[in-house]
Amino acid sequence: MTPADKVIQVFGGIRAVAKLVGRNPSSIQRWKKPRSERGTGGAVPTACQGRLLAIARERGITLTADDLIMTTDTRNHVV
Repeated sequence: MTPADKVIQVFGGIRAVAKLVGRNPSSIQRWKKPRSERGTGGAVPTACQGRLLAIARERGITLTADDLIMTTDTRNHVV
């Protein structure tokens, strides 16, 4: 599971994440796309990470900084 997949899952979907970070749902959808298709390759942009971690903490959602880091293992899950 990539960091983008984890964030989308724990917050309840693409539209929910978009609303939380003040972006269009299409921007969040791009997080799931490979870089070859102009996506982020599963990465959550650094500009959104702090906000998402703070919201998770406020809501009692288990999400850590480690969940947002791309590793060799998470890169292998990008379609």
